[in-house]
Amino acid sequence: MNKNASMGPAQRMIQQAWNAYNANKYAEALKHARAAKRITGTMPDGYYLESLALSGLNHNEEALRLAEAGVRRFPSHPGFLGLAGALEVQLENYDKGIPLLKRSLALQPGSAHLWQALGTASFYNGDYFEARLAGEKAAALLPNDPIAIGNYASALRESGSTIESIPVFRRACALDPTQRVNRSNLLFSLLYDETIGAEELRREAMDWAQTLGRTKIDGPEMQASEGQRIRIGILSNDLRRHACAYFLIPLIANLDRTRFEVHLFSLSNVNDTITKKIRVYAEGFHSLYKMSEADVVKTVRAQRCDVMIDLGGYTGASPLTYMVQRLAPKQLTWLGYPGTTGMEQIEYRVTDWTADPEGFDHNYTEKLLRAPVFSAFHPIVTNPLMIYDARYRVKPTPALANGYITFGSCNTIAKLGPKTMRLWSAVLARCPNSRMLVEAAGCDQEGVREMLFERMAAYGIDTSRVELINRDGSNQYVTYHRIDIALDTAPVTGGTTTCDAIWMGVPVVSFAGDTFHQRVSAPFLHAAGLDDLICDSEERYVEVACALAADMQQLDNIRQSIRPRAEQSEMFDAPRFAAWFEDQLTEMCSETKPVAARTEPRQSGIFFAGQWYPAETLLMSVAAHIHLGEWQAVHNVLENLTSTWYRHWAVAYGLAEYKYHNGATDTAIDLLVEAIGMRPYALPLYRKLAAWLDEQQLDKSALASLLQDQFGLTLATLEASPPPNAFETLGISLELPVAESATEEAEVTA
Repeated sequence: MNKNASMGPAQRMIQQAWNAYNANKYAEALKHARAAKRITGTMPDGYYLESLALSGLNHNEEALRLAEAGVRRFPSHPGFLGLAGALEVQLENYDKGIPLLKRSLALQPGSAHLWQALGTASFYNGDYFEARLAGEKAAALLPNDPIAIGNYASALRESGSTIESIPVFRRACALDPTQRVNRSNLLFSLLYDETIGAEELRREAMDWAQTLGRTKIDGPEMQASEGQRIRIGILSNDLRRHACAYFLIPLIANLDRTRFEVHLFSLSNVNDTITKKIRVYAEGFHSLYKMSEADVVKTVRAQRCDVMIDLGGYTGASPLTYMVQRLAPKQLTWLGYPGTTGMEQIEYRVTDWTADPEGFDHNYTEKLLRAPVFSAFHPIVTNPLMIYDARYRVKPTPALANGYITFGSCNTIAKLGPKTMRLWSAVLARCPNSRMLVEAAGCDQEGVREMLFERMAAYGIDTSRVELINRDGSNQYVTYHRIDIALDTAPVTGGTTTCDAIWMGVPVVSFAGDTFHQRVSAPFLHAAGLDDLICDSEERYVEVACALAADMQQLDNIRQSIRPRAEQSEMFDAPRFAAWFEDQLTEMCSETKPVAARTEPRQSGIFFAGQWYPAETLLMSVAAHIHLGEWQAVHNVLENLTSTWYRHWAVAYGLAEYKYHNGATDTAIDLLVEAIGMRPYALPLYRKLAAWLDEQQLDKSALASLLQDQFGLTLATLEASPPPNAFETLGISLELPVAESATEEAEVTA
């Protein structure tokens, strides 16, 4: 007897909807579910399947409205709560989705789907310990599901159990050897295992690269761009609030646009303030989010880039998944991944002589391009003029006030593995009156705190001497005011965190091993003149940390010297790094097309909002906007100018004018004094300062003494001339009266 024959019309439609949905025929499922609803509006499965089908068609907002209506209309139906929660997760509304999923799990504790959804929501909401617990449940219910196993492994790593995650990732990869996210995550996690050397890492990467390369995708023929300009493509999942921004923006803003153009290809759907900022410095921005692999290849090749840069390696949504298909005549990897890609389609890797000394070439399948330092760094990219803010000035080492040394780390929990614990334990044992401050995402979660304290205690660390604080973006730099000495992690060292510490004047003691990921801190320490803090053994690491801690006054002397040295080094010299990068690209692309040679001297300037601006033009613009009282325009130009003149007297002066005329007079005077410190022989700055001190009725005796010492000049002599306007202060000699044209061509001395 036909089973469907005993069903009513609505039930038959529901069954057909289920059949279609299970066959991934979502449009057909939607048609049948709506037909069932028209027959009877009292059957919950009609609503449920309509919502499911809409979700399958990526109409998640409409699907969520139906699921929410189902919760209200059919409160006893167990599926609507979980469906609504899962849809909130799909829409990245994690705070809304998590409580719905928990309520649903209370009714359906055996639902693997719900545990998976809760794990995903908790993971992306930054609650890694909750993600770990949910992931463990899902993995137990779905022991042969590579996605569930891989998600659990990711939660293990991000909650601090990185070594424990490796066999779980291997299990997920064994279940499905072609699953890309799991294999990339495994390669990344292997970096954290101190027992795995460069040769094994290279072999693992090559094995996966060969697997990826077996899939061939047809697409438009790959062609170089027309003309002599070199078109650079940058492929990344991280063109957003991410550590790469501190290094990417200084590069692309300073590339010579007479010879280069930049196209950004984003694999992410995030479009935050950093995304918008990065886009300003590129000629093109292309979203590839949710495109098929074939469509990504087609879209990228259509832009005819001459060189494609991988900015992610085997992390997240790996760009290498697509670059294995060769998206440009030349391909290189830079910044995003601290190891080899193992991929013959990636010919070059950007590094330096400190991170990859002579003899390290065999660790890579790529040809190494060694820069003075593998990347220039700029802090506070969200608001670069904040580098002049008093909040971020280097302060005395806190031990002078505390009476004890505070060691510290602001690295991720994933890096706090066995080797790090051994090193920290030995240092703290040798410095019995010291304390340890650990800042990391997740340290506000009780489960994570308990796990970290248990691990520390297992390595002999007295946890009563340890303070754990959660990462807060607003305190990214000021936390270093509480740290005397930063203790680096191992085997994977800090990168951005090391740069942050150096900029804030905090010495970083680092163990440098025999692979790049064990030496990421070393180039920045070398640039800052801190080679003595780069250690080649665990014993040396402990000795150096304890020697620094032994003399608080000398420690403070070191602290006050670090930022000035670093800011004058190649670490902060974005134009120099950009020039080096240009030379490398010019040489490699000359093999595939005619290219323009660099003209000497290289023009100082910056690209933003679709146009290249010489630095002199920007300086002229600053003066004109000050003269006209266009203060927001002053701020905007100064912010862009900072990308090429990282810390410059003219920027400090312009910002002082902006602050003064917006009522922050004390801050303005401090900034003007800072400008004088950077350009001590510029008398117009002194005259401007005298005028402001008069206006604020402040004492000028210190200024009088400085004038006498510096120039043999009296204050009365200085004040005999009128206060300078912005053009005079900036050394701009106008050919026309300012009143006639504040923006005519001018001779600039800066």
